[in-house]
Amino acid sequence: MKEKKVEKYDYLIVGAGLFGTVFAREAVRAGKKVLVVDKRRHIGGNVYTEKVEGIHVHVYGAHIFHTNNKTVW
Repeated sequence: MKEKKVEKYDYLIVGAGLFGTVFAREAVRAGKKVLVVDKRRHIGGNVYTEKVEGIHVHVYGAHIFHTNNKTVW
């Protein structure tokens, strides 16, 4: 019987939302091995967008944006 090789990871990230994806990217950039799992087929959680006719559309609806900085607006 052939033995199955067990992969070793420095981090297991459950949930590929905004924090999970950013953390995973930074960990890999730092030389760590990362496994990300999520029930959805995409990363980004509720801030996921799809391009529709050249425009990025929030699949899960608009997100709240708070600032009182007029330059930012």
